[in-house]
Amino acid sequence: MRENEKPRKDNTEMTESEMAMRKFLKALGVTTHQKLETALAEAVASGRFDAQQSVSITAKIEIAALDFNHEVSATLLAPEKSS
Repeated sequence: MRENEKPRKDNTEMTESEMAMRKFLKALGVTTHQKLETALAEAVASGRFDAQQSVSITAKIEIAALDFNHEVSATLLAPEKSS
């Protein structure tokens, strides 16, 4: 374990709040991954993007009740054209 890492809790040690947060983040990650893969593959198949083309992406999360805003930006690569 790294110096700054906390030990991971198993599900039986988590509070309802922690479980709700994990469930949300898992759903966000899984569904976003699926939709991104599909959108990028369709863009390559249609000729809008070249295979391995760089694509800038920004994800934004907002919780209005907390006045919370968070952005994460990255660069993705479009997939190879499927046969």
